[in-house]
Amino acid sequence: MQHRRWLHPIGALLLAAGVIGPLRAADAAPTQTGPDDAVVIAVIDFGISPYHWDYLASKMPQAKNKDRSDDLPLNRPPTTWLPGFPKASKFASFKRLDLTLSENDDSAVLADLSKADDAKWQTVQPSNVKEQHVYWMPGTKIIGAMAWGPEDTERGTMIRNTAQNAHGTGSNSVSVGNTYGTCPECLLFFIDLNSASKAEGEAAIDWAMKQPWIDAITNSYGYSAAERDRLYAGSSTDLQRTATERGQTVLFSAGNGHGSLFAVPNQTLMSSQEGPDWIVTVGATDPAKNQNYPGSGKPADIAGVGSGYLSAYNAKTVTGSGRFGGTSNATPTIAGTYGRALYMSRRHLAGPSRVQAGGVVARGRGSCGKVRRDCELRDGVLTSAELRNRLFTGATPSNGGFVDPLLGVASVPQTADERYLSEGHGGYRAKLKGDEEWLAEFNSRLWGPLSGTAVAPPRPADERDWMLVDSWCRQKIWGTWDGGYFKKGDTVPANSPTSPARSTYRQGCENLRRPPY
Repeated sequence: MQHRRWLHPIGALLLAAGVIGPLRAADAAPTQTGPDDAVVIAVIDFGISPYHWDYLASKMPQAKNKDRSDDLPLNRPPTTWLPGFPKASKFASFKRLDLTLSENDDSAVLADLSKADDAKWQTVQPSNVKEQHVYWMPGTKIIGAMAWGPEDTERGTMIRNTAQNAHGTGSNSVSVGNTYGTCPECLLFFIDLNSASKAEGEAAIDWAMKQPWIDAITNSYGYSAAERDRLYAGSSTDLQRTATERGQTVLFSAGNGHGSLFAVPNQTLMSSQEGPDWIVTVGATDPAKNQNYPGSGKPADIAGVGSGYLSAYNAKTVTGSGRFGGTSNATPTIAGTYGRALYMSRRHLAGPSRVQAGGVVARGRGSCGKVRRDCELRDGVLTSAELRNRLFTGATPSNGGFVDPLLGVASVPQTADERYLSEGHGGYRAKLKGDEEWLAEFNSRLWGPLSGTAVAPPRPADERDWMLVDSWCRQKIWGTWDGGYFKKGDTVPANSPTSPARSTYRQGCENLRRPPY
């Protein structure tokens, strides 16, 4: 089968337009008293099984290590201890949901535990733009959950999903899961969209973006106004930019191509969810083979694992597992990687450190290791822009080859700079090969440079020019901002025969405009 190059469909458009458990010593960071280092990731998706050990408070690294200073009071409502969390009176209702948890029997069946709580789940009220009903679950890391839907939605139809293959079970698991997540130390706020329309889904993320106590939002879905491309302008891009400039990081999956087949790519530029420069758009790679999927959404900022990733998806028991994949997997793993770096930074900056204002996401008494003395934590102030940049520049570029998704075999290397479209700065393997490799990657490529204990990984010579063009194009379509590669007054890199993908991208973007719908 002939490989379809990246110019279809995005090129056509452009041309037409003219560890779980105790942390290892290498992970250790200075401790501080209290939960002021807590990191909250909001996952917006469809369904979760909160009975899995991925979400138990007693299975979190903080609960399993010998350091009591990092323990979290997860049997108390977050309104009483989590800095920044709203008062209960700010919600239409804020209720505890006591679940039948199995903390000792590792073979307990998820469906049986869920069935025992049927009556409790039937009391869950839907949230909407007028009123929000939040449920926190004692004994778990789920500090809040909302079931978003229309006002006339019946009670008890959302949040919990007894289906083993609930999409949200996978994305929640690989982001904050105790066993499979890239930030097992992180807390979860889950927003379920099972009964939500497109407009209600937008209202849900708009609500989340207004919450300065939510550090990152991960979205493994995408809306479209056309069948073949994710052409969509229904998002509040001004609110996105405001939230990002405040310090929140919003991630969206780039998509798995048309029909989710990784065969023919969908574009991301003309989607208000994935195109703006302030959104982190996540593609998919096969890092086991050091290759990417050219048929995924593009362009992307960064990439995560796109196939065969171990998670709670399809699990039958509280410790069961299944395989998750696509950009639906890549995005939450990157969100968790960002979240864990933020958690470690807050732990490192001694004193009260949890903050999100003016772009600052951590503050305290700073220091750097001897290897990189000018690390981002030296001045005691970490911004989300600094952390995202360190996340991006810690990613590992692939060799430029690609995986043929239909034949299941590797094909010839891509031409020149084409790989940037599929993977952006590169990817993270995360837990694809287990905890040991995950920790080695995290420490050497992200936390080490961030804290000054490791050198920053070298970057490809043509990377910055590509990112300047990409940033310029996104801002041209969706609006300017000061946090991207491209700044007002910068010169856009010229076309070059050695960078054919970048040159085509630059030329095609000249006539692109924000879609009118």
